[in-house]
Amino acid sequence: MQTTELTEFGLGLRIENFSPDGSGARAASKQTIRDLLWEFGVLHFAGFPADSDVFVDFARWFGRPESVFPAEHRAPGYEHIRLQSNIRGYGVNAGGQYWHADGSFAEVPTAVTLLLCEEAPDHGGVTLFADMRAAYESLPEPLRTTVLGMAGHYPCRAIAARDMRAAVAMKTVTLSEADRKARLEGLRDFTRPLVGSHPVTDRRALYLNQHWLRGIEGRTDAESAELLDLLYGVATAPANLYRHTWRTGDVLVWDNASVMHRALPAQAGQRKVTRRITISGER
Repeated sequence: MQTTELTEFGLGLRIENFSPDGSGARAASKQTIRDLLWEFGVLHFAGFPADSDVFVDFARWFGRPESVFPAEHRAPGYEHIRLQSNIRGYGVNAGGQYWHADGSFAEVPTAVTLLLCEEAPDHGGVTLFADMRAAYESLPEPLRTTVLGMAGHYPCRAIAARDMRAAVAMKTVTLSEADRKARLEGLRDFTRPLVGSHPVTDRRALYLNQHWLRGIEGRTDAESAELLDLLYGVATAPANLYRHTWRTGDVLVWDNASVMHRALPAQAGQRKVTRRITISGER
C-alpha cells in the first residue's frame, strides 16, 4: 500500500495498491484505514472493484451502513447503496450541489460517506471538499471564541416536507402519502453547535450546511445571515479546498465531522453515475 497526500495542508490522502478484501500483500488493517481517515478527512482509492458486495463489505469497515430512502433510489438488491446520476429517472439526479455534510438532518448525523464512481464524465462533475478543521483554526481568535458557544437551527421537518413535495411535482421520485408521513415522523427540528468536537480525535471543526442550517440561535435573521456568510467564506476559501476529478473505479471515503463537500455538475452531454453508502453516526 502506497499513500500520497492530496494537498499541502493535510486534507486528503490517495491510497494505492490497496486490497479491499483485507488480504494479501496489499492488505491494510481496518484500524489503519480508519486512523488515516480521521487524520486526513478524505481518502481516495483508485481502481476499486466494480462489485457491490465488495463495496458494502468495505463500507462496514467504518461502521453500520444506513438504509437508503426512498427505496426506489436503491441499487437493485442493496438496501444500503444509493444510485446517483445525471441521467433522468436513474437514481438521485443532481443532488448535493451546495455545501453540506451528509446526514445533517438527523440529530446524530451521518459519520462517514463512501462514493464509488461507476461512470465518470470527461469534463466537469468534480466534487469539492472543504476542511472544516482548518476553517475553524483559521478564524480570528475573538470570532473563534464567539462561535464556539453558538448553535445553528435546523428546521428539518418543514424543509423535508417541502423537498418531498417538490421532488414529487418534478417527477424525480414517487412517494406515497404513507412514505412521506413516515419520513416526517422520523425527523424533528433541533439545534446543533456551529463547532463540533470529533468523536475520535476530539479535534474541533466548524459544522455547517447550506440547505438544512437556517439561522443561529439567539440571532436575528440578518445577523445570522451575515455571520454564516462569513463562515462559509472562510470554510470554502481555496486554501481549505480539495478538488476531486473523478475517474471510473474511484472510491472516495470522507469523514462528515471533518469536511463538507459540494458536487459540481458535469458538462452538458457528459454522463456521471455513482453509488453511495453512508455510515450511521453514534451517540
